[in-house]
Amino acid sequence: MEPVMVDAHLDLAYGARALGRDLTLPLDRLREVDPHPDTPLVTLESLKEAGVAVAFATLFVDPREGGLEAWQEEVRAQLHLYEDWEARGLVRLLREARELEAHLRRFPQDRVPGLVLLLEGAHALASPEDLLPLRERGLRLLSLTWATGNAYAGGNAEEGPLTEAGKGLLREMEGLGMALDLSHLAEEAAFQALEAFSGPVCATHANARALVPSPRHLSDRLLEALGERGGVLGLVPFNAFLDPGWRRGDPRLPLEAFFRHRAHAEALLGPEGVALGTDWDGGFGLEGVPQGLDRHRDLRALGDAGFLGGNWLRWLRAWF
Repeated sequence: MEPVMVDAHLDLAYGARALGRDLTLPLDRLREVDPHPDTPLVTLESLKEAGVAVAFATLFVDPREGGLEAWQEEVRAQLHLYEDWEARGLVRLLREARELEAHLRRFPQDRVPGLVLLLEGAHALASPEDLLPLRERGLRLLSLTWATGNAYAGGNAEEGPLTEAGKGLLREMEGLGMALDLSHLAEEAAFQALEAFSGPVCATHANARALVPSPRHLSDRLLEALGERGGVLGLVPFNAFLDPGWRRGDPRLPLEAFFRHRAHAEALLGPEGVALGTDWDGGFGLEGVPQGLDRHRDLRALGDAGFLGGNWLRWLRAWF
């Protein structure tokens, strides 16, 4: 039996709505009809083909565009899209532990992907109390920022601390049984969040800052702190996140560039603390990923059963 796969970061609803991609198509068909310069990397069919049992699927709204009312409307629209896919039998939304376990029992027979919902960036929340209706519809993870700073914390592109409102949001998350995603947080805010938040933590999609010097990635010190909390890091197979010298239009990197990040992260977190978080439906395409990785089924070349999915499943089961 092939190992269960888990991908901890996919902007599926964003790709469907903002980019207009029909993710119900086979991947090869989408590549034929998609007008964008970045060749698509994922559809629901390609996840099924690869045996991706669980994906952390985002509710993502770009904070650089629009305002609170528009962000909230788009979050609701993306959530409705996931619910529609579930009603059509294309995915299963995993809201509670019993649903996760029931899904994992059924998955070997029907290979329907299970989705755990992640709100990427809290800028769409007017107050911490806005979390409750989202939690009631299945939201289980939250990252406080996406790049830019907001009322809750500084981001990797606009650094700043965790605010008092951010501490209040973390308390609300604890009460609702939600997990914190450290991705995109400013380092100062990330350490403050680890101190203020007692719930489960992870980084769904980030690489090693020691190898790619950018605030977008996690320093060795932050990786060690994540490991001390039993968190898992989802590594991103994106060339710009693997080699600081790579630019769009350059040849695709060899797989060794990814393995360097995996080895570095595992030296700090242990093999049980590192896994996949591809971000493969957000901001780049086939041209931006290492050689040999043309679709999700090819990711099986990157690691063993723990790395491919077991580490995330163990983390989920500890708190979900």
